[in-house]
Amino acid sequence: MAKMTISLPDNLAEYVEKRVASGRYSSADAFLAELILKDQLHHKLDDEELRNILRQAEESGPSDRRIPDILSETKAKLRDNNL
Repeated sequence: MAKMTISLPDNLAEYVEKRVASGRYSSADAFLAELILKDQLHHKLDDEELRNILRQAEESGPSDRRIPDILSETKAKLRDNNL
């Protein structure tokens, strides 16, 4: 098992201590390990979702839309979502 030392701001260190004190985790190590595992799963799902989107795009065939139209539509969607 690898050993790692991390530094956290006081407010995050206090949060970790509270989570351990709640009894759900046996140690800060256990809490952080679970967070990392959840993050790995989240990114795996993101990768799978992206692969599905790309597969669907490939299967849909060539588009009759022009690139400037696609860009305009995308910018409008981003604007509408305040991104």
